[in-house]
Amino acid sequence: MSSEEIIDPTVQHNASVRRVLLHMVLPFVLIIMTVGAIAWVGISSYRTTSEGVSVLTRELMEATQHYIGQEVGDYIAPSAAGNLIAAGMIEHAPPLVSDKVFYSYGSVMLQKIPQLQSFYLADDQGNFTLITRSPDKDVLDHVRLVTQPGGAKVLHHVLFNTAGQQVRQYDAPAGDYDPRVRPWYKNTAGKDTIQWTQPYLFPTDKQFVMTSSLRFRRDDGHEMVFATNISLNELSAFLDKIKIGKSGSAMIVDGEGRVIAGRNLTQHAEAAGWDPDKMVLDPKIYPVFALGYDHYRVRGFGPKHVEWDSKTYITMASALPRYSQGWILLIAAPENDFGSFAHQSSRQSLQFAGIVTVFSLLLGALYIRQLRRTEAGNRRLAVQQSQVAQESGALQQVAVAPHLFDPAADALVLTEQLAQVTGARRASLWRFLHDGAAMVCDDTYDRTQNTHSGGFEMGREELGKFFDAIEEGSSFSVSNAATDERTTRFERLVMREVSTRALAVYPVHGPHGTLGMLALEDPVMLPHLLYFVELMASIAGTRFAAQDALEAQQKPVADSKTSAPVAVTGTPMSDNLLMRADEMADVTGASIYPSVAVLVVSFSDPVVEGNKETAALIALINQLATQVQSVAQEEHLFAVEVAGHRMICMAGCTTEPDPTALVRLANAALKMRETFMGALAAADLEPVFTMGMDFGPAFGGAVGQLPTVFNLWGQTVSLAELMAESAIDPGTIQVTERVYTNLRDRYLFRSRGSFFVPHLGLGRAYTLAARR
Repeated sequence: MSSEEIIDPTVQHNASVRRVLLHMVLPFVLIIMTVGAIAWVGISSYRTTSEGVSVLTRELMEATQHYIGQEVGDYIAPSAAGNLIAAGMIEHAPPLVSDKVFYSYGSVMLQKIPQLQSFYLADDQGNFTLITRSPDKDVLDHVRLVTQPGGAKVLHHVLFNTAGQQVRQYDAPAGDYDPRVRPWYKNTAGKDTIQWTQPYLFPTDKQFVMTSSLRFRRDDGHEMVFATNISLNELSAFLDKIKIGKSGSAMIVDGEGRVIAGRNLTQHAEAAGWDPDKMVLDPKIYPVFALGYDHYRVRGFGPKHVEWDSKTYITMASALPRYSQGWILLIAAPENDFGSFAHQSSRQSLQFAGIVTVFSLLLGALYIRQLRRTEAGNRRLAVQQSQVAQESGALQQVAVAPHLFDPAADALVLTEQLAQVTGARRASLWRFLHDGAAMVCDDTYDRTQNTHSGGFEMGREELGKFFDAIEEGSSFSVSNAATDERTTRFERLVMREVSTRALAVYPVHGPHGTLGMLALEDPVMLPHLLYFVELMASIAGTRFAAQDALEAQQKPVADSKTSAPVAVTGTPMSDNLLMRADEMADVTGASIYPSVAVLVVSFSDPVVEGNKETAALIALINQLATQVQSVAQEEHLFAVEVAGHRMICMAGCTTEPDPTALVRLANAALKMRETFMGALAAADLEPVFTMGMDFGPAFGGAVGQLPTVFNLWGQTVSLAELMAESAIDPGTIQVTERVYTNLRDRYLFRSRGSFFVPHLGLGRAYTLAARR
């Protein structure tokens, strides 16, 4: 083969590559570069134009913002700063001229500044003065809260014209008006800065107002509050007149999004029923402002771009002066009013920004929600752990308490731990006696005073509904025991002395029914504490069952010792002896009685103010005297004598020792106490009596001419009277150590401490609570 016939394939391939590069690739690259350059120029131009439009728009919006902010500051300054001035004037003015200073200042301000509506001045004693515009033109109304001699409150109005001349005056009923419970007074408690109330309506003249108030202390030590009402109608009218661009507008809202002032404020208020809490930025009525406010909450103050109904708006949020209590100025205007030519180019950017914003909001909201749920769960877990530790500690204290189930020992640890865990003011254990006819308090613990007491007895006759509620077997609680028909008597007899209100009752169950109750006064009962309280009630039930078993074993012995007394021949019985000394005629001469039981009942002197009260008191005394006669006859007392506010009951006035005298007198004392407390509670009176007992030798006899009077002397009578006069708690029976020594195996007692008697020395006193 010749050399000409040989073909080099690489030569054609190189030519093809160069052609492709020259004819296809190079033009395409040039086109791309051209398009890129055009795009770069367009983008640069857009950016330059957008930046210029943005700068211009921002400057215009900021200028408008500063102007409106200045106007709003000038509008509210007389109300806010005026409070400081007026408070300083009144603070150092003498009390006799403080009202004159207040009215002088208010008159000048109301005449000169149209947006101010009225001024208030109140102090911590409930005194109240007011100056306001009258419906009559150029007339000011001076108002003072006055309490009339009968106790009724009236608002005394005195009207003055601009020349200071009185036009007329009149009084209007004030009902139970107290300025100290008004929002403008209460929101300044513990604060020394100006506070604002929520907007509210004056129905008479359709004025939508807000109140700024300032608390200060006068030189005489009394705290006073000066308040100013400012009209928002004038502020809204000013905002209506402002033109921002072609169709922009402004609005003022507070930190919660409630409308303070703006266009069509009155119509908006009427649609919301004049309820300030409902006057919020409704997206249906103010869609652009609602979007701007949402952007403010996410991004803070400054200009923002928002879209609504396929149109772009520029919104700006800015803070108003410090006296405005966190008000926010919102400005909204269509972007087309400032640069419609940048609208198309900015749409895509706004879409991307909108997407990012939406996702950021969603992610932020989810993060915040999860974070809050985690924190709330941790707090609840910490509280529960603390409560479990406290309950465990309380149960441990109960578990290691010695003689917990010994009926003869006090179970102080139960009430102490109940009060500590539940936060109750007092915790008490009550046990049924006499087959449910009465209840006795085993122990009461007062947490605030760290003291124990007990031995109180209540009968079913005076607390029937309360007993029935306990015997139903279900726990119950009342927020105000004085108003619940089940607990009103218990509140009067037990709770009122320490001023507790709430009551929680947990029945104590035993093998044969309800044995008593566990009572908590003013507790902080969380739901998970129910198990702890029921566990403590079960422990108390075991203790009560042991006490009942012990009493059942002792009852036959006690019954044999308390058999009916046998009348002593020649000894006068107690029939009809109450306040009838002539019945003691059979007693002649003086005799020594070796075992006399003496009970002295001392009543507080009554205070009456009229014939009606005197008649009611005499009727009550007659009722008590009749009941005492019945008790004296039942217990076969020797005599019952009345001297003024004291009553002396005697048993065992025989020359031979009477072993049953002290038991009969103790039974009579318990019955009389229950009778007195029931009658006084039914008459809505506090227990106004104390009782004292002693037992020992005495001497007595008939004295005087016919009809003779029986009289008893000796230290036994003196000590019984001392026990009655020195008893601290009304309605208690205080006895000497001799009575306690003879009756401690049959009755429940509570130690009261030591006392000193001249010529005898120190002794101990006890409180007789109930029969065992």
